[in-house]
Amino acid sequence: MSEYLAHIKYEGKLVEDGFLDARKSAEILIGIDEVIRFFLIQENKEISKLDIEIPIRVEKGSWMAILPPDLSIGILTAIGTLAGAYGMTALHTVAKNDFKDVTSKDITKKIVKGIKWTIEIIKHLKKKKVKKFPDAKIELKEGIQMIGIPNENGELLFVPLEYLKLYTKVPEKLLDKLTKQIEEERELEIDFSEKYKGDNDDTGTPAKINYGQKSLFFEEKEEDDILFPELKHGMYVELEGHLSRGNEKTNTLGFEYEKHTLTCIPYEGNIKNEKQTLFTNCTIKGYIDRLAKDGTIKEKRPLIRYLEIENNDEEKPNLFE
Repeated sequence: MSEYLAHIKYEGKLVEDGFLDARKSAEILIGIDEVIRFFLIQENKEISKLDIEIPIRVEKGSWMAILPPDLSIGILTAIGTLAGAYGMTALHTVAKNDFKDVTSKDITKKIVKGIKWTIEIIKHLKKKKVKKFPDAKIELKEGIQMIGIPNENGELLFVPLEYLKLYTKVPEKLLDKLTKQIEEERELEIDFSEKYKGDNDDTGTPAKINYGQKSLFFEEKEEDDILFPELKHGMYVELEGHLSRGNEKTNTLGFEYEKHTLTCIPYEGNIKNEKQTLFTNCTIKGYIDRLAKDGTIKEKRPLIRYLEIENNDEEKPNLFE
């Protein structure tokens, strides 16, 4: 195998020959793309304006998606085009966020560490979402500020502050497409290759999720015939939730509401206007649309044609309150 930086792989008896059916493989690759782009945007929102291709390889032996060491070279090159496309103000923003000093592998390594720490925190807390840690302990280790977060048994997991803050921003369903395919004889592992292990802010071990831990990350839900029947066609609503994804090609947003993701379409205009609200807790204001493809008003999942999205995360929360 040629040199690679990190892997996201499934192993066990169900993938001994590196086999996953096309549908599962496609869903996993989409999930990897979504996860990587989420962590990229946390580094710098300007990246969300760029069309960055993320190369993936699948290897025989175990089903394995490969992140090559030069993934972030393409990202840095793309960021450089901001000077022409968005002017010097945007380029100054990028420089201010320290991209000018990173190496070709730094960004990719931070993405992988962010994913690994998120998995370890969820396994430790047995919860997808915790925003405040009033009983946390602070410790300086090798120049890194580490936060000890207790679980229900009082056991501490020390996490670099940078990655704990990232965990608090992760949408609850971000890892769904990756963890959905975990079975009794197929577990998920995310880690660096041997050459790139050993950073003092890494977890130190591979991040693994087995079948017994799957329910911490992914829960099958049986939906009623009609989802949120109280949301009638044509009704004006103001709903609080989390803006979890955006797709410029379809001009749609994903809005997490009451543990479901609803599709949202601007009443007019383009979702590009919502760059600052993407991945935030927000209030979406608009009208319910249940128009089915046959023209009848019987769509089971409501769609929101929104007029306005109000960011509810204007002030950053204090993790330790």
